[in-house]
Amino acid sequence: MDKHHREIIQNHKDILSEIPLDEILSLAEDFKIFTNAMLEDIKQDKTIFYDELCTRGPFAFGLFLHILKITQCGDLAAILEKESTLKKLSPFYYGVNSVNKGLCLIIINEIFDDKKKNRKGSKVDASRLKYLFESLHFDVETEWNKETEQIESILKEFAVNPRLRNVDSCIVYILTHGDRFNNRDYIIGTNEVKLFVDEIYTMFNNQNCPLLKGKPKMFFIQACRGPKEDYGVKTDNSKPQKEELESASLSSTDAVGFLNAEISENILYPTMSDMVIVHSTLPSYKSRKNHDTGSWLCDDLVNVISNHYKNYDLLTMLTFVCSRMQDRVSVDQTKQTIHVETFGLTGLIHFNRKASKLKDI
Repeated sequence: MDKHHREIIQNHKDILSEIPLDEILSLAEDFKIFTNAMLEDIKQDKTIFYDELCTRGPFAFGLFLHILKITQCGDLAAILEKESTLKKLSPFYYGVNSVNKGLCLIIINEIFDDKKKNRKGSKVDASRLKYLFESLHFDVETEWNKETEQIESILKEFAVNPRLRNVDSCIVYILTHGDRFNNRDYIIGTNEVKLFVDEIYTMFNNQNCPLLKGKPKMFFIQACRGPKEDYGVKTDNSKPQKEELESASLSSTDAVGFLNAEISENILYPTMSDMVIVHSTLPSYKSRKNHDTGSWLCDDLVNVISNHYKNYDLLTMLTFVCSRMQDRVSVDQTKQTIHVETFGLTGLIHFNRKASKLKDI
């Protein structure tokens, strides 16, 4: 019997001691909850019944509740059962506390075959991200201006890097153009060929990336996810301040705007786990960046993590990023909201805390 169930029985011993044990003891013998020796001891001294019950195996508590229900003690069984479902848990923290917390891969596309799609401000993002993650003791690798086939190759090679065996986590940060087709996000390389984002996650699932099994994998996708603009909802105090507006000549989006090719629908999605995915914008919407200060997501993310990583976990800090981004508005009065997804995340990611196990408190 686990600790939580033992505590429930001990906490209700006064009430339980008032129950006539003859019929309960007989059923306990039928269900083989106790050994023969235990039964003989209990028959001689019934006050030890519940102490002995607490020493039994993992099914003893459930069997005891079943016995209570069939011996006209259903109300008491309901009370004990309800408490058993209210188990208090302490949070689990992934271990992201070694000297080298992990590997970080940054892929930035700034120059495209179609010069009109060049992404000004990329160098600002690259410099700030590299400084941030290196200060957090990640080993950072930056890849510039790659065609789609090269991006795919770099990601696959990164997912099987033998160094992942000895690190706590990994980060993949991709900054490029993107869009959406058949409810699937895709990014493009400098040659404007599509790479679907879900295929990237598949490269890092537990089958294809076993060295990161049970370790947090963080993905940041700075790219448009469609053509929509978010013009927000007007309120009494929604008039933007002058300093919040971006200069029209110094801002742009990561939209792509070219025809979609036919895509096969026959795609398998293996089980994912321990993944956090941060999109710079919502599905079907554009993503903003400033040519001087970089992308909105990168700017706020770097500021928040730099100032708060010692005290807060990643998901909490992302709520801070969301809050900061709500104060932003472009010169054409558009807004932007980040989108956070988790795949099989079982704990909190804290860059300044040792791992802990899920346990009773």
